[in-house]
Amino acid sequence: MTFSKLRPLPRLVSHLRPLGRMLQVHNDASSHVVRPDWHTITDGRWNKGLSFTIEERQRLGVHGLWPCSIRNMEEQLYAVGINFQARKDNISKFTYINSLAQRHQRLFYRFLRDYTEAVLPVIYTPTVGEIITSFGLHFKYPDGLYITIFDRGHIRDVLTNWKAKHVRALCVTDGGRVLGLGDMGANGMGISIGKIALYTALAGVPPDQLLPVCLDVGTDNEELLGDPLYVGARIKRVRGAEYEDFVNEFMEAAVDTFGTDTFIHHEDFATPDAIKFLKKYQYSYCCFNDDVQGTGATGLAGMLNVERVTKRKLQDMVFLFAGAGSAALGIANMLLTALKRRGLTSEEAASKIYLFDQNGLVTCASEKIEAQARKFAKPMDPIKDLAAAVDHLKPSILLGATGVGALFTEQVLRSLAKHQERPAVFALSNPTNRTECTAEQAYNFTEGRVLFCSGSPFPPVVFNGKRFTPAQANNCLVFPGIALGAICARARFLPDDVYSEVAVTLAKRTSEERLAAGSLYPAIKEAHSLALDVGVTVCQYLFENDLSNIYPVPKDVCEFVQKTQYRLVYESALPPTWPYPDFPACQGKDCKAKPLL
Repeated sequence: MTFSKLRPLPRLVSHLRPLGRMLQVHNDASSHVVRPDWHTITDGRWNKGLSFTIEERQRLGVHGLWPCSIRNMEEQLYAVGINFQARKDNISKFTYINSLAQRHQRLFYRFLRDYTEAVLPVIYTPTVGEIITSFGLHFKYPDGLYITIFDRGHIRDVLTNWKAKHVRALCVTDGGRVLGLGDMGANGMGISIGKIALYTALAGVPPDQLLPVCLDVGTDNEELLGDPLYVGARIKRVRGAEYEDFVNEFMEAAVDTFGTDTFIHHEDFATPDAIKFLKKYQYSYCCFNDDVQGTGATGLAGMLNVERVTKRKLQDMVFLFAGAGSAALGIANMLLTALKRRGLTSEEAASKIYLFDQNGLVTCASEKIEAQARKFAKPMDPIKDLAAAVDHLKPSILLGATGVGALFTEQVLRSLAKHQERPAVFALSNPTNRTECTAEQAYNFTEGRVLFCSGSPFPPVVFNGKRFTPAQANNCLVFPGIALGAICARARFLPDDVYSEVAVTLAKRTSEERLAAGSLYPAIKEAHSLALDVGVTVCQYLFENDLSNIYPVPKDVCEFVQKTQYRLVYESALPPTWPYPDFPACQGKDCKAKPLL
């Protein structure tokens, strides 16, 4: 029998796993053949590969389709690791790991969880930037939903086409400003898929509850419009009222389809749109913007650890932000909130924070200032040169979120070190070729005194015989846990204060040993356990502030969260069985079976 002639048969419990097998009787009444359940090997959700036991293979009718050997999860992880390392470059590794996600879902997530440090740079920054740039070349599977501007009036119809019907969270982008790459149009789907994968691998959110979405409203990227492999709408990006109405219809359709407390994660919208939509939807939806709020919580956590190392209070420091986009403004506003919670007025807190954009230092005389940035404008003469601004302001912390590679020159870094005993440098731009400076440059040009962190990973640096381990200020340390907490608590909305609590949790998880080695954040390999801590923090905050739709409030929040998590272990592929007693034969006088006719 050829593969093309086989038909999938009903499963006894279709919404859990392929169970049992229907007996098909051939014309020869003496032969009973169990037809194969092809779902077990073609659907990555159920496939266990060589971990199927002999009994499972026989009962499911797939015996002989694998070699006779049986491997447990650890042995299969070893095989995946060998295959992964055999690939010579990150693009090849991405292709391999992406195919694993399609054919063997649970093993993929387990590999990502157990080997986060090795796999994260492949499926997330910095490699994801290369994948997004050439997304059409790598596109193979429908991993999410593409909703185009031409679907207006029918967005709910598109959402109902998704294969899973119990979605609890969506990660949505319009590709307006992806990483440091600019307008990537429908290629932005790559970032939504990458983020969603980390929800499951790091925070244990069940994958069938998650949906990546790309809102395709066109692109102004001429290279993409002229690329024969581009997968999106070949139109100029739609803007204005038509665009905003489209996004609004999507938000309404999402909660109408999946529930009013559906977690909606906005990702890589252009800065004006990101800030506008966050302001519009934050308190009417369970809405989260990782570029603003996730980055803000991550950045604030690093600053709290600068405070731990230097023994100087944040309210006594000066902060210079290179960049005035969503990431820089997100951190600046989170810092502003933290300073106000320490007793400073809004004006006093804002006076500590300076912004430097493409036109120079943001002053009251600057033109075209974003509304969110206006409160940080200073009544002073303009300064066009970053090194001059550093020399004049003497900041304690210099933060870059510009997407401009090598912005922090030797002159900038030496000027910073001249005025601070332990200067702090946050070079947060992604991918690696767009970071403001490398770890080696930061340590060399500050005589090894810098407290350095970056958005992309850098190897350890040895300076004057001392080994420094640069920390990665990666949002993956917070956003999976934020999603986990909001989903578990069925949050009605997420106020700004919850992200301050997340920042404190992240900062506390950084050990003294890490700080002594120059690391301002926990190691990326701790992201899985950290996600649970962040999820519990978010849940606890939502319960205490009556922002949850869960009633009654659970007594043990940590246990409550853990019970919702996706299990990265194999379970039996066979239906459960249980014993029944042997019923006695009928003893009455009328029990004797009589002929029907």
